[in-house]
Amino acid sequence: MKDGPPPLYERIARKLRYFSVRKQLRGYLAEMSPDNPLRGVPTRVIGDASADPTEFFNHYDIFAYWVAAHLARAGRRRKVLDIGSPKMQSAMLSASHQVTSLVLADCRDTCSEVEYVRGDISDPLPFADGSFDCLTSSATLQLVGLGRYGDRLNADCLPHFLRELDRVMKPDAELFVSMCLGPNLLAFNNSWFLDLERLQALFAGWTLGEALVDTWSSPKGNDFSRRPEQRVVPPSEAPPIARGDYRVILCRFRRERD
Repeated sequence: MKDGPPPLYERIARKLRYFSVRKQLRGYLAEMSPDNPLRGVPTRVIGDASADPTEFFNHYDIFAYWVAAHLARAGRRRKVLDIGSPKMQSAMLSASHQVTSLVLADCRDTCSEVEYVRGDISDPLPFADGSFDCLTSSATLQLVGLGRYGDRLNADCLPHFLRELDRVMKPDAELFVSMCLGPNLLAFNNSWFLDLERLQALFAGWTLGEALVDTWSSPKGNDFSRRPEQRVVPPSEAPPIARGDYRVILCRFRRERD
């Protein structure tokens, strides 16, 4: 679990609670059994270090599990190209699959089996034709060419990349991507928001085989009145999205058959 540093006023309040915590320590030590191997270890009171035990399952986590489950059902080792997903997702997949990650900067991963290739996807992909069985890209493709992460400003970056992707993927390849679903809008220096029709047009030559909307992924705040089992739903069951807002959509594409 990861907790960010508390605000200054909260840190001060925690220090002031030192005396009550000290009393708790005395009671804690008094209850320790004589044969406890930790008995006699030096103690120090640091104030109040209580933390929230809850941990939110975000859309990156949902995507990572969704992809891993699909690849596990394939029952074979696959060659995966990743663009922009969290590095831990690629690292975990590399335990069972051959993963290549195109990155803008070195992430200093010396633990996993991921092969990292430095490059900007505005350029031709540095891979041979038919190199990969599948693509993974979590909440990234709608950002490319906008310069947010040090990439070059390039208005044609995304369609250019998808043409290159068509070249480096195998004939039976699958694409696993998540993007921002909403009324069509370019929120410049942030992201493209696209409706389902425009998304399918963008991925011309690919058939949308599965789509799921994370209804709890609005950047404007979320309505958690929907039960958890209703969180990830097909687009037809998702609530309407206002212009300027979006929900993350998970899409699995396959090549169109003649």
